[in-house]
Amino acid sequence: MAENGKLVDGQGHVYSYRAFISYSHRDKAFATRLHRDIESYRIPPKLVGKVTPIGEIPRRLTPVFRDRDELPASADLGGELSAAIRGSMFLIVICSTGAAKSHWVEQEILQYKRIHGDSRLLALIIDGTPYASDTPGREDQECFPRTLRYKLGPDGELSDVPAEPIAADLRPDADGRRLAKLKLIAGLTGVKLDELVQRETQRRMRRLAALTAGAMSGMVVTGGLAFYANARRIEANEQRVIAQKEAAAAKAAADYLVGTFELSNPATENPRTITALTILGRSAERAHRELADQPAIQARLIGTLGRAYNNLGLLNEARTAVETSQPAIAKAGVDGAEALLVLATTYLKQGALDKALATVKRAEVMLGPDLKKNTLTRAQAALTEGKILTSSSNVRAGVAAFNRALAFYRVSEGAPPASVATALSNRGLLLSDDGQYAAAEASLSQALAIDQRTLGAEHLLTGKAWFALAQNSFLAGKQPLAERQIAMALRIERAVLDKDNPSIADALSIQGQILQATGKLADAQRALQEAVAIYRKAFGGPHYLIGIDDVYLGLIQSQRGDTEGALATLDDAKRNYDASYGKVHPNHGDLLVNRATVLAKAGRMGEARADCAAGLAILNQTLGATASLTKSNAAICAALAPSKQARL
Repeated sequence: MAENGKLVDGQGHVYSYRAFISYSHRDKAFATRLHRDIESYRIPPKLVGKVTPIGEIPRRLTPVFRDRDELPASADLGGELSAAIRGSMFLIVICSTGAAKSHWVEQEILQYKRIHGDSRLLALIIDGTPYASDTPGREDQECFPRTLRYKLGPDGELSDVPAEPIAADLRPDADGRRLAKLKLIAGLTGVKLDELVQRETQRRMRRLAALTAGAMSGMVVTGGLAFYANARRIEANEQRVIAQKEAAAAKAAADYLVGTFELSNPATENPRTITALTILGRSAERAHRELADQPAIQARLIGTLGRAYNNLGLLNEARTAVETSQPAIAKAGVDGAEALLVLATTYLKQGALDKALATVKRAEVMLGPDLKKNTLTRAQAALTEGKILTSSSNVRAGVAAFNRALAFYRVSEGAPPASVATALSNRGLLLSDDGQYAAAEASLSQALAIDQRTLGAEHLLTGKAWFALAQNSFLAGKQPLAERQIAMALRIERAVLDKDNPSIADALSIQGQILQATGKLADAQRALQEAVAIYRKAFGGPHYLIGIDDVYLGLIQSQRGDTEGALATLDDAKRNYDASYGKVHPNHGDLLVNRATVLAKAGRMGEARADCAAGLAILNQTLGATASLTKSNAAICAALAPSKQARL
C-alpha cells in the first residue's frame, strides 16, 4: 500500500523502495534486465488490492533500487547507499560466481541483515553452484556470497551457523526463467506461488485463446469461400449445418489443445522437467471429461494418446486410456475404428492375442462393407491383424494379411511410406519364420531402403529395419552378417530410446540368439538377461516374449553345464507361454523339444524322448507336419531316438 509516496508493509513499516538489487559488476546487464522486468510486471488484476502479510498488493512493483547506478562513486557503503538499503522492503541478491567474490555484494547483504534480518532476503541464482565452496577444489564454482550462506550472531557479526537461503534458480536445468521470475514476484508480494502461477497461466491462456480465435477467424473466412464455391450443389441451409459442425469440431480441438498447457503447475512442478507421462495422463482425463459430447474428437485424441503411450512402452496406461473411452469410440465411426486399432496394438504388445484379434475385427466392422472407402484405415487394420497372426505363428494367414495391407496402401492417396515399410518388414519376418529366406530378404531390403530414403540412417524405424534383416540372416545361417546387422539396430535404438524400452529388449533377444549360435555364450547370456529384465519391468507379469528368451537362456545354461538351472528356466518359460497362449501353442511344442535336448545332454534319455514326442504332437496339431518348425524339431527328435543296434 502507498502512503504519501511511500510503501507500507503489513506491520506498518514505511519504505522508499520495494526492493534493492545487489549484484556483481560482471552481472550488470542481467541486473538491468531484472530491474526492468520487475518494474514492468503487471500483477494479475484479480490479485490487485489483496492484503497479504507484506501489505496490500499493488498494480506495479515499483520502485526498485539498483545500487551503484543510482549513487555517486564511493569507497565504502556511505550514507546514501545505507539509506537505500534501510529504505528497501526486500533485498534481491543476484547470485553468481562473480557475486560470491564481490566485496560490495558481501557488504550490502551484511548491512541489510543487520537492519532487516533475513526473512525478506531473496536470492536468484544465475550461474555457479550453491555451497560449492564446501568441496575442496570447487571454490571457484560457488555462487552464494559468504554473508548469504551464514546467519548473523547476536553481536551483528557473521557466525558459522548456516543460513540455508531459499533461492529462485534461473539456470536452464532448474527453475528456468519464467518460474524463477514468478518466485521473485511471489516473494515481493506475499502471494502464494501456486496462486500467482495459476493467475499468470490463465492470463497467458487468454492471450493464446485470442490468437487462436484470430486464426480460427481466418479459417472460417477460408471455409466460407470454399462453401461459396459449392453453393450451386448444396442448399444454403445444408451449408450452414455443415459449417456449424466443422466450426464446432475445430473449436473443440483448439480449446482442448490450448487447455493442455494449463495442466502443468510450475508452483509444484518445474515446467522444464514435467514428464511426458504427466501430460499424457492429464490429457486423457480431460478428454474423457470435456469431450464426452463430441465422440469423434474424443476418439481421435484418445487414439493419439494411446499411440504415444505404446511408443513409450507404457502399455497399461495405453490400455486404460482407450478402454475407458469405449462409449465414445462406438459412436465415432472411422475415428473410433482407428482408436480400436491402437487398443489392438496394446493388447498385442501385452500378449493378449485373442483380445487383439477380436478388437481388429470390431474395427473392420466399424469401417463398413465398402472396401473402396477408408482404405488407409483398412490398410492399418490389415497390418495390425498380420502382426497378431505373426505372434500366433499363423504364417499363411499372416502373409495374406500383410499382402492385403500393401494392396490397400497401393490404392490409397498419400499412403505413409513408413507404414508401407512396416508392412513389407513384417511380411518379410513372417516369410523368414516360414523358411522362405530369399523372399524374406527381398521384402525386408525394400523396407530398409524406404526407411533410409524417407527417414534417414539414424531413425528408429531404420533401426528396426536392420533388426528385421538381422533376424532373417540369423535364421538363414548367415551368422556374421546377422551379428553386424543387429549391432546396427541396437546402436540406433539405444541412441533414441529409453534404456527400458521393450524395443531394445527385442533387439537384445535376437543378439543373444546370434551370439549363442556363434559360441559366445557369456555375451549371449548377458544380452538375454538384460532383455528379460526389460520385459519384466515393461509387462509387469508373464509374457510370451519372456518365455522365448527363457528358452534360449535355458539352452545356454545347459551348454555351460547347469542342467538344473536350465530346467528351472524352461519351467519359467512354460509359465509365461501358458499365460499368453493358453495350453496349446506351437511354442509349447518347441519348448518341449528344447527341454528334451537339455535332458539328453544330461544323459536322461527316457525323459528326453518323452518330451520330444509330446512336443512334436503339439507342433503337428498346431502347424502341421510340413511346417518348417515342425520339420526342424522332428529332425532333433529323430537324433534322440535309440539306434536299431541299441534296441536289439
